[in-house]
Amino acid sequence: MNIEGYDLIVVGAGFYGATVAERMAKKGKKVLVIDRREHVAGNAYSYRDEKTGIDIHKYGSHIFHTEDDEVWEYITQFTDFNDYVHTVPTRHDGKLYPMPINLDTINLLYGTNMDAEEAEKFVAEEAKKAGITNPKNFEEKGISLVGEKLYTTFIKNYSEKQWSTSATNLSADILSRIPVRYSHDDRYFMTAKHQGIPVNGYGAIVDKMLDNENITLRLSTAFSTIIDEIPENIPVVYCGQVDELLDYELGVLPYRSLKFEAEWVDENSDDASAKDSKLGHAVINEADADVAYTRTHFYKYYQIHEPEVLKQPKSYVVREYPADFVRGGEAYYPINNEQNEELYAKYVELLHERYPNIMLGGRLGAYRYWDMDKAIKNALDFVKTLEV
Repeated sequence: MNIEGYDLIVVGAGFYGATVAERMAKKGKKVLVIDRREHVAGNAYSYRDEKTGIDIHKYGSHIFHTEDDEVWEYITQFTDFNDYVHTVPTRHDGKLYPMPINLDTINLLYGTNMDAEEAEKFVAEEAKKAGITNPKNFEEKGISLVGEKLYTTFIKNYSEKQWSTSATNLSADILSRIPVRYSHDDRYFMTAKHQGIPVNGYGAIVDKMLDNENITLRLSTAFSTIIDEIPENIPVVYCGQVDELLDYELGVLPYRSLKFEAEWVDENSDDASAKDSKLGHAVINEADADVAYTRTHFYKYYQIHEPEVLKQPKSYVVREYPADFVRGGEAYYPINNEQNEELYAKYVELLHERYPNIMLGGRLGAYRYWDMDKAIKNALDFVKTLEV
């Protein structure tokens, strides 16, 4: 590949990399964007099934939400959003409860009819019963916040599945708070000023962002295949894992991963998945320990702007399972603790010594879990300081 003539190379065509590339191209800079996957948009990527019209989220549900007006004004240049507002019920013993915990959740679980004031006092008393004043682990922290029954029903098993360990082995610091609403509000992103699903899917957004004569896009291209060809005077924004880039020289940065099992169902059948799909929820969380997966996705219910998609009987159902991360696998959630942060800092230092022209960006490069709006915001801020 001819690297000459580019002002900037961006490795990774997710929202962070695409934002950097788009902004710099607008300034007249020649940008090469590469991605080792065969598609753009990173883990947010979605594509339309031609037969049903369902927009399939390849790596699990992605709902765009933000409180930042700058981010909203930026991203809406490239797409229209529908008015979808995310709600997620959690299933326990075959019954669905609103989640995050709200007044209805509490009354359903305890078989009560409390008002907001009574419920708040009740939960405080439940939390006090355990007598935990200095929680030493995740489980003790959870019980000290909402009491044993709410914690055990909705937090304990779900979290143990996510982390693949007992809650008593997890740090109390992971659980700073448990959102409890003493109202009937069941919005998942309660504080989101802007929220919705892109009407043409996520892949189309990034395609439009990169549709600029100053941008060259190369998919199915690993950075390792071109790194030795890059002149030292060409800056690189690298949106991948720094440990992988440096061949895991200092060890593997720990992550959690996911795996997905998908099936097509006909909602006219008596299949259990079909019955779940007919409930009309885009996502159902699974709180019980005897259910191995944590979430089930029914993607067509995001498309509230397309009633013909909602009404047709076919549904694409995806079960999401937590998985251990293995070297070279898909990294979803960084395990951010003091030891891992120290290892990341050492990698950053080593990178700067070895490749002074490479800058880290994006959620993988930053070793942080960022929602889409956070990735875009960080990219917009980064570009303001980038001198090319």
